[in-house]
Amino acid sequence: MRRALEREGMVTAWWSDLPGARMTEHEHAFPETRWVVEGYLRITAGAEAVDLGPGDRLDLPPNLPHTIEVLGLAQVIYVSGTLDKQAVERLGGSQTA
Repeated sequence: MRRALEREGMVTAWWSDLPGARMTEHEHAFPETRWVVEGYLRITAGAEAVDLGPGDRLDLPPNLPHTIEVLGLAQVIYVSGTLDKQAVERLGGSQTA
C-alpha cells in the first residue's frame, strides 16, 4: 500500500489509533489518502459516512471538513498519503524512506 501511494508521487506515513478513538471535525489544505491495513475506520463528511476496513482506500479532497472514528474493539492501522511533504511533518507522521 505504501509503495503504491509512493508510485503515485505521495509522501506516506503509518498511523495507528486505539479502539474508540475519535478525531473531531477538521480539514486539511491538501488532498489526503487513507488506506486501511488492519481494523476499521469511519470517516464522516457532512451527512455522509464511509466505513473502511482492511484494503479499503479513501481519497479526501482538500478543505473537506471531516471526522474520524475507530470502529470495533481492535486498533486500526492505516497508511496516509499526501503530495505535500511539509503537511506530513506538521501532522507528526513518520515519513518512509
